[in-house]
Amino acid sequence: MAFEVEVPEKLGDKDLVRFFRGWSWEAYRFGELVLNLEGSQFLAPWALTLFCQYALEIANANGVTVRLKLDPSTEAGRYAVRAGLFELFGSARPDEFSSIDSSRLVPLARIHKSSEIPAFANGVISLLEIGDEELEDAVKYAIVELLRNVVQHSHSRTGGLALAQYFPSTGIVEMAVADCGIGVRAALSPGYPTLPSDLSALRLALLPHVSGTFANSAYSTMRDNAGLGLFFIKEIATRAGGGFFIGSGNGLVDLWGNLDGSPGRKYFEARTNGWPGTFAYVQFRRDHIADFNSLLGVCRALAAEARKDPSELNLDFIDEVPEIEGLRVIHVGRFEEDTDEAARVREQQIIPSLSGGELVVLDFSGIRAATQSFVHALMYRILRESPQARHALSIANSTSATAEAIRAVAAYANTPSA
Repeated sequence: MAFEVEVPEKLGDKDLVRFFRGWSWEAYRFGELVLNLEGSQFLAPWALTLFCQYALEIANANGVTVRLKLDPSTEAGRYAVRAGLFELFGSARPDEFSSIDSSRLVPLARIHKSSEIPAFANGVISLLEIGDEELEDAVKYAIVELLRNVVQHSHSRTGGLALAQYFPSTGIVEMAVADCGIGVRAALSPGYPTLPSDLSALRLALLPHVSGTFANSAYSTMRDNAGLGLFFIKEIATRAGGGFFIGSGNGLVDLWGNLDGSPGRKYFEARTNGWPGTFAYVQFRRDHIADFNSLLGVCRALAAEARKDPSELNLDFIDEVPEIEGLRVIHVGRFEEDTDEAARVREQQIIPSLSGGELVVLDFSGIRAATQSFVHALMYRILRESPQARHALSIANSTSATAEAIRAVAAYANTPSA
């Protein structure tokens, strides 16, 4: 017995809210799942990502196969092939789809662990060929943080699914990330057990220093994640005149930035059973992207205001690695944005070296804009618990954007309640 999911005829960006409020995602158990795109004429990246993640979840959870039905004459059919639909489900492309070009987008990619995140983020930068360092850094930052939320908080058996595309005609970069995990409300419930709805959980998750990894008292322990991921993403997107959608369960938040600099925000609730997990959709306007370094400074200042404690640790930033004996140099670029490896290096190399009286230099050469989450994994415990860090730890070759992230981590590592 098979169940067929028929994708609607048109799902563009302007259809997202209407679709979210009215579509019912059900958990089916059948011998075969048919994902039918034959009647679809146009699909935005968010729509293709949601339907593919939904099909993956059913296939993997219930041990069923997925059969694809496409019309190569439609824009939606060609786009799905370009986005790697057949490869995602382990199928060979039929002959009629063999010549379809896959340029100007990063195909659908499954993300299960932290070490897979940098490859996708770098793929976006290299394949889109944007040619603008500020926008490249913003795109990479947003992708890394979005995917890290999936890895750390979704608890999904199938991981997450990501897709990114640059539209030259409009100058917009769009990225979609989706998972069928526990959802934002359940992820936050250990620290915030009284959240009354999915929408209230989303509103809370967008505040600085709110995370499923620590409790809610004064943005408490901050052991594993500093809780700035979603906050930074929505600030980067909306302050550049773009948009940011985030949905989970029955809640959906629509955020955007007007070209005059004013923010816009709307809340929605699904009339049916909503999305079984969490999804996010980011839109950047290339011609209106703000200066990335300045933007990170603004975000750090906003986060500090929310903490009500702007104190910062005295950090030793140096321009280059000194040539002295007995110096332990950690080349951070070798494991850029891999938080698992960063934690391992912290525990097995940096802390023992500091405790043993060695001078340690963290060399950030080659990293244009380290994310706050990555810096947190690498440095938070050191700055919080190692008194030797004040006189034996230096940071070399960091860009101003990376320095902002380091200062943010140092600020809350030095707060009494952290």
